[in-house]
Amino acid sequence: MAENDTNPTPGQDPEADVPELNPTALAPGDVAPVVDPNPRFYRDWRGHVASAGLLSVVAGAWLIASPFVLDYVAGDSRLNPIVCGAVIAFVALIRAVLWRAEWLSLVNILIGIWLFGSGFWLAESPSATWNAWFLGVAVVVLALLSIDATEEGRMEGSPAAGERAWRASG
Repeated sequence: MAENDTNPTPGQDPEADVPELNPTALAPGDVAPVVDPNPRFYRDWRGHVASAGLLSVVAGAWLIASPFVLDYVAGDSRLNPIVCGAVIAFVALIRAVLWRAEWLSLVNILIGIWLFGSGFWLAESPSATWNAWFLGVAVVVLALLSIDATEEGRMEGSPAAGERAWRASG
């Protein structure tokens, strides 16, 4: 058994005081690829745009259902969250498919600001007020995240740019 311990294992330098692995002995020539010492995890910006769009669709669906689920009183505007929710969901669905159409997110920002303000003017009950405030902020934040993802994808040489979804033939 002692003889097996003295034999050097492949890839070790037997003449070194402390036998260490020799990288060239492990992978001679061009077998081993060059490894980036600071790897970056590449992500596709289109996925972030689609995720923000789908979350905005969920927010729009909740706005449509909220007057019926929450205890809105007679003084609350039931039409405001329904119309805002329908427009937000429609714009977000289009934005989830058209990744470069940032102006659609600007439409949702304007609707989110209106929705937040309507919590002060058109809501009488606390549930309608908080619903308008919370969803207004959520829609604005999701639209800003969508715009940020698009801008990240447009940056030349950005790690978030990802690969093109299609290539022009020619």
